[in-house]
Amino acid sequence: MKTRLLLVLLGLFAFLSGESHAQTWPTRPIQIVVSFGAGGTADILARIIGDKLSRALGQPVVIDNRPGAGGNVGAAAVARAAPDGYTLLMSGSPTHSVGPYLFKNLSYDPMRDVPPIAMVAVAPNLLVVKSSLPVKSVKDLVELARAKPGTVTFSSAGIGTSGYLAAELLKAKAGLDISHVPYKSGPEAVTGVISGNVTFIFFTLPSLLPQVESGQLRALAIASANRSPLVPNVPTITEAGFPGFDVIAWFALFAPRGTPAPVVARLSAEIKKIVAMDDVREKMAKLGAEPKYLSPEGVTDFVAAEAPTWRTLLKDMKPAGK
Repeated sequence: MKTRLLLVLLGLFAFLSGESHAQTWPTRPIQIVVSFGAGGTADILARIIGDKLSRALGQPVVIDNRPGAGGNVGAAAVARAAPDGYTLLMSGSPTHSVGPYLFKNLSYDPMRDVPPIAMVAVAPNLLVVKSSLPVKSVKDLVELARAKPGTVTFSSAGIGTSGYLAAELLKAKAGLDISHVPYKSGPEAVTGVISGNVTFIFFTLPSLLPQVESGQLRALAIASANRSPLVPNVPTITEAGFPGFDVIAWFALFAPRGTPAPVVARLSAEIKKIVAMDDVREKMAKLGAEPKYLSPEGVTDFVAAEAPTWRTLLKDMKPAGK
């Protein structure tokens, strides 16, 4: 009986402490750790959301890029951070849906140790090659890979990213002998294609649009189920002959386990407002991203539904570069 009473009192104390913290929070700058490199879609979205959060909360929001290991460097750092509402994570499927099935020795459990605050956006992946490469369609790329097995390469921002998964899925569906070249960040992986060091990349549309529009890169196909209004003349992978191809990237904010519930609720409510703002939706649309708010429970359900799909695909694909 005494033990039960003690537990109740401890729980009440924790709740009251969280309420007290939430009433004074925030009193200093908030840090958003981006688990991918500067200039990538996650980074761009973090800066859009961070700017609005700063205005809503009355404190600076600082972006800290910590790329590496498919997003796990940044996510692990946030898992170790104090759960006080001052350190957040911008990430998505690489760390929370895919990572547990790719990396067997993770130092943290993504959904348990860095649970969600809110989803902010989704973005399709674009398949591109260097413009000077004599490849103008998915068919051409597949024929090149089959004619020269083992020589065609693809880059990514790391194993487990949506672009990596899209390339592995194409590899499996077309039966190709191609190699993965991982980079520390998405922009570096894109540069690898522009420089000619790598044959192709699947990467999020927002990050590739400038290079496609400038003529440095040629878009072959989009990896989503439907075409994008930003590149309406670019066919889907399904249209190119590989049915059921739909690989999108999603982005959400997370916080260390134990962050006071009132703080998480406040952040989630603010993000819901931000994602609905006309100027934010316009900025995202110009980038090729679609605003998409989900609550902490909604993100949890989303991951629970998505993760088994990737587990099955990864098992069947025998991914390269592991």
